[in-house]
Amino acid sequence: MIPEHPRVLSIVGPARSGTTILGNVLGEVQGVANAGEMRWLWERGLADRRPCGCGLPPVECPRWSVVLDNLRRKWLPTADDDAAAAAVGAVSRAQREILAPRNRLRAISAAAGRPTGWQALLCARAVTVDICTSLAEVTGASLIVDTSKLPHFAALLAGAAEIDHYVLHVVRDPRAVAFSWQRRKALPVAKGMATMATMSPVTSVRNWSKACFGAELLRRYVPRDRWLFVRYEDFVARPEETVDHVLAFVRIPARGPFVSPDTVRLGMNHTVAGNPNRFRTGPVQIAEDDEWKSRMARRDRIITTAGALPMLWRYGYPIRSHA
Repeated sequence: MIPEHPRVLSIVGPARSGTTILGNVLGEVQGVANAGEMRWLWERGLADRRPCGCGLPPVECPRWSVVLDNLRRKWLPTADDDAAAAAVGAVSRAQREILAPRNRLRAISAAAGRPTGWQALLCARAVTVDICTSLAEVTGASLIVDTSKLPHFAALLAGAAEIDHYVLHVVRDPRAVAFSWQRRKALPVAKGMATMATMSPVTSVRNWSKACFGAELLRRYVPRDRWLFVRYEDFVARPEETVDHVLAFVRIPARGPFVSPDTVRLGMNHTVAGNPNRFRTGPVQIAEDDEWKSRMARRDRIITTAGALPMLWRYGYPIRSHA
């Protein structure tokens, strides 16, 4: 039996900040279902048939296929496959519209839940609410975790009266993020493997700053007791303590799946998208990736530090960093 208002935790913040591993750890807890990056369900999951965390495309996944069938029965009870494909296209277009850079501020302000005539927002919100409700029903979970990271996607649920919504804001030192984006990572796709795109320090720090400013704006619309801030560096320094703190924040009476203070045992998951490390299973030690401190080029470090300066102070990061 699903609760009257499904409980959802939206994890927001810059990419490459540990949100995927944090979501996977939470997903191992009884009563928690980690959806991964729900914003990619339509394009990467359905259109591109990229694999779920279980290795199958969502239409074949034992969890997501049921959720998708539930959506189809509700929205298109008598439609054929062509109509279903058209509906998926309409939802994808609506979501792209609200997530477009030109609409970012307008979408974030929708977290206030005020009446709106913005049809794209109403469409994307209704479908996303139904996804969360169906996931809660299919899994029996008390909490759905979404690691989409975008504050304007979290705003969809923050402004939905049908959702009991929480936000976890995760931040990592922007220099570590910039260094991570220079690495090449293998990425499973529908037909084999691809390589994730890399990013220059200039682009990386620009995106990092946008993510942080967007999260700070979203925070204005979220009740204080529904917002939690965590730095990546604090999470990897005290992983068990941090996860237990997050679980208490979202009112889940359980402990994290730790076999030691810094090691978890991860099983197969059903994350719809995310960093390739979502496919890791078995014992996983959580430790800081601080290679950037010794290997990052001085020029890249200066560029990233200067571009992120206002938020470095806000989040307690030193201006000068050493290995």
